Amino acid sequence: MPSYKEHVLVSIVMVFPFFQDVFYIALAVIGASMIDMDHHVNQKNITIVGLLGIILALILYILHLPYLVGILIALMALLFYLSEHRGFMHSLLGIIFISACIGFFVLGAYTMMSDYGVSIKISLIIISLILGIVILNKKLVPIYAFIIILALLFTSSQAFNTYYVFIAILIGALSHIILDLFTKAGVELFSPITSQKFHKLAGFTLLGLYLGAVIISVVMYGNHFLWF
Repeated sequence: MPSYKEHVLVSIVMVFPFFQDVFYIALAVIGASMIDMDHHVNQKNITIVGLLGIILALILYILHLPYLVGILIALMALLFYLSEHRGFMHSLLGIIFISACIGFFVLGAYTMMSDYGVSIKISLIIISLILGIVILNKKLVPIYAFIIILALLFTSSQAFNTYYVFIAILIGALSHIILDLFTKAGVELFSPITSQKFHKLAGFTLLGLYLGAVIISVVMYGNHFLWF
């Protein structure tokens, strides 16, 4: 079974051709790490995620902002509780749902801080640190926090794009699934439609589709890749 270090490394490698911005790379790392929150050892962290969702929903409701964001986070936490390890949350539908929920959390938190005049750099640092502390392996958090703070503070320009947020998280989550497909246990790729487990062939297929997307982006956009 791949370690958290391997999942983080692969997520960075896979997202880098599309995003060289440290914030979106961080989101890919979050996406790759979030998938394993369905493991029983992470129940404490899932409880925190659920509470954050409820608190965010209440704050956004009071501020007359889209409180559905917080409700989705709480719902995601509940599904992690109910899902077996490498079950629905490791499926294609699961990672789309997870990416949307985390993406909405990022959007909600960013919107709330923007309304109070918090600068974009500080907002992205706070969002990245919250996600990192709650989701990442504790051994990884110090170096993650150091890199995020340093990189974002000294970046000359910074932009926020909702679509980029979702795509970066999804690429990270997809990298996790691809890596797991090359293990003996396999992955229920199309759960809950079917509980059939897929292995290396599916892994090579998804990897081929990813590489195809990278090649197309290079051909069409040259050194700017797909999103630049």
